[in-house]
Parts: sequence; C-alpha cells; structure tokens
Amino acid sequence: MPAEEMGHRALPQPADVDNRVVLAVVGGFLLFVAAAIAGLLLFLNAQVPSDFVPRVERRFPAPELQTSPQTDLARFEAEQQARLSGYAWVNRDHNQARIPIDEAMQLVAARGARAYDAVEVHPDQPPTASGGKP
Repeated sequence: MPAEEMGHRALPQPADVDNRVVLAVVGGFLLFVAAAIAGLLLFLNAQVPSDFVPRVERRFPAPELQTSPQTDLARFEAEQQARLSGYAWVNRDHNQARIPIDEAMQLVAARGARAYDAVEVHPDQPPTASGGKP
C-alpha cells in the first residue's frame, strides 16, 4: 500500500539495520568459539599429552603359509591311515586298545542284533570301586 492510503496509521519500521552491530555480534561469537577451542586443546594437551602424539603404525606379522601343502597332506593322510589300520594301546591300565577299523566293523557286525548293547563285564576284570557288591 502506498503511504497516502495508510492515512494516519504509522509507517512500517524502516529496513535500516546497523551493519556494524551485526558484524560485531558475529565477530564476537567467532572469537568466543575460537577461544573455547583453544582452551579445550590446551586443557587436553595438559591432561593427556600422549593423545596428541602421532601413533606408530604396527604391522601384523606375515602369515605362516605351508611351503609344500601336498607333502603335508600326504603325511597327514599316511598318519591317519596308520592309526585306522594299526594296533595300539589307548589306556593300558583299563585294557583299552585300538584295533584296525576293518576288524572292528567285523566284530560289530558279528554281534548282530546285539551290536550296540553295552559291553559285558568279564569276571577276569577287576571289581568296581564298590568292591564288587551292587
């Protein structure tokens, strides 16, 4: 609306803003932020100085790879085959021995329907901790 139509009403506030005041406020704010950051850095440097020292990069050790995996695999398979096809004591005090796998499968198959029943205690075995009494 033009000024003539407004009549006796007050004119709107002029758009006159003092630039020096705005610049002073913004500059003061930036100075405050800079001073706060500098103060924090000084405080942290005094409290934990080791955090401001660059860290030394530590390298992980190189992996220890097999030099000849085919030879290692052949040796491993030979050891396993020897364990499966040989005789050895597992626990001599309790009369437990390892027998070849083929022989063990034949023994289990020969038991028939009783193949997975509990092992029977023979009289020549030592008595249990209760002295042989139930």
